[in-house]
Amino acid sequence: MAVALSTVFNESSDFIVIGLTGRTGSGCSTSAKIMAGDNLPLPSPEDSHFEGNERRKYKIIKNFIDVKWRKFEWLQVKSVISRFLLELNHPQFCSLVAETLGLELSDVVEKLTPFKKEYDEFHQEIKEFLSKKEEDKKKEAFTIYFKRLPIFSDNLKQSLKTISMSAYTSLYQKVGDNIRASGKANKSTFDPSKVFTFPSVINKVIKAAKYSSRQENRPCYIVIDAIRNPYEAIFLKGRHSDFYLISINTNNENRLKHLRESHKFSEQQIIELDEKEYPKKLIGHNKYISQNIQKCIEISDVHINNPKDDNYGNSELASQLAWYIALMMHPGLVMPTSIENCMQIAYSAKKSSGCISRQVGAVVTNEFFSVKSVGWNNTAEGQVPCILRSAQNLLNGIDKDAYSKYERNSKEFRETIEYKYTDIIETAKKDGRNLSYCFKDVQNELEGEKNQVHTRSLHAEENAFLQLSKYGGQQLKGGYLFTTASPCELCAKKAFQLGITKIFYIDPYPGIATTHILAYGKNPPQLHLFRGALGSAFHKLYQPMMPYKDELEMAYMIKKHGNNKDKKLNA
Repeated sequence: MAVALSTVFNESSDFIVIGLTGRTGSGCSTSAKIMAGDNLPLPSPEDSHFEGNERRKYKIIKNFIDVKWRKFEWLQVKSVISRFLLELNHPQFCSLVAETLGLELSDVVEKLTPFKKEYDEFHQEIKEFLSKKEEDKKKEAFTIYFKRLPIFSDNLKQSLKTISMSAYTSLYQKVGDNIRASGKANKSTFDPSKVFTFPSVINKVIKAAKYSSRQENRPCYIVIDAIRNPYEAIFLKGRHSDFYLISINTNNENRLKHLRESHKFSEQQIIELDEKEYPKKLIGHNKYISQNIQKCIEISDVHINNPKDDNYGNSELASQLAWYIALMMHPGLVMPTSIENCMQIAYSAKKSSGCISRQVGAVVTNEFFSVKSVGWNNTAEGQVPCILRSAQNLLNGIDKDAYSKYERNSKEFRETIEYKYTDIIETAKKDGRNLSYCFKDVQNELEGEKNQVHTRSLHAEENAFLQLSKYGGQQLKGGYLFTTASPCELCAKKAFQLGITKIFYIDPYPGIATTHILAYGKNPPQLHLFRGALGSAFHKLYQPMMPYKDELEMAYMIKKHGNNKDKKLNA
């Protein structure tokens, strides 16, 4: 029985792939470095940040990890980008650097000449590697991507520093976008057939690592340090059931301090970095090729809060990583935290949202995590959600009750709808898509404004608060708010007024709601970055493979102690 049990658990824990996401300065590289170590720098339960039953859970996690830990192979995304760069010869590479940085080619060539020999040698090696058959490449890929390319990338970074401190970051961000757009390092023209080129290469590297581990008869654990495009995560999730996307978050003050002190970024460089990683709005093909950390965080399976002010180095970060890695290796080892349970409810509730722009869920509890109300962003009760309406039905006068008097009778509004949607109605119909439209966007286009008041939906937090007012008095003072996004200024003010003491949220960059609403006044709500598992990962990590009692009995053949009644019957 013990051997059979071991076989079952080994089958489920011999292959784990973790993709890390988060803004530069949040701690993705630090987390990957921790996971790639021979041991985790874990604090004792008494020295950890966990309290009460959470500390008891952590003690179980630590005991498990201390025995079962095996380091992860660290796949650095910069190594994959370097591979694409190395398809270019040195003159082509210098031209790309000059174009990206807006410099004279002759100046770039002069600065990079000392690195030319190393570049040319690796260029030739990569050229020969890519020309080989897939089976042969699989045998060599592990060494190239996990051992050699990281060293080359670091050396190239030092060479680029002779041009400027930001040259490396600017170049690799540009090349990453080019690869997603065209499949080539030096070509930015969008080719829709190349959208998944980047994650396809990552997937091949994963397969090569799996092949290598099988040859050596060991588990295959991989950590990918920087997933910055949501479609890359979706691609990998669709191909590996054991892939988990983990967001590493920290408050913005910590992140900015790290960028200034460790990365030596100027204020202008930080502004440019933020615009690149956290774009306000992406249109057209940029949705597919650009970095979008906010969306990556939104679809993450696990959220880690990196405090960056740990008295014991990175022990708090390491203890959180250990918690979820242990559950990946042995599901159901401990139960979820109360915070995870409440946020999971909010996460499930957001699926009920009929908003076609963004789905958000919210939960209000008392101070003991007893749920008092649930809400999601949606139209008021009795009104039809946007996803269930269509431009075609509005123009044809079908399902009139779903549309307002203004939408049905305003000449200007109907002309705008006709202009935007008439030519594509038949195409959408052939595709089987309902041609929903966002009233707020259409009205703002009509007025030439960006007015949030035109939204048809209540915010999730607002809806949760109103449910209590609508269906009966429940005291909220002293209670907690859970939201799958972060509260806007309006909802932050409502939470303040209702006496909410803690707000747990996922999006770590909540605009000015923090500094303008929640950072002053008497007894303001405390903001807490959420840490935990959500969605399908919540169920996968916390659902035991079998009742723990059965597992212990099978593992150790626990003896049964006969009672006196059994002894008399036997006599």
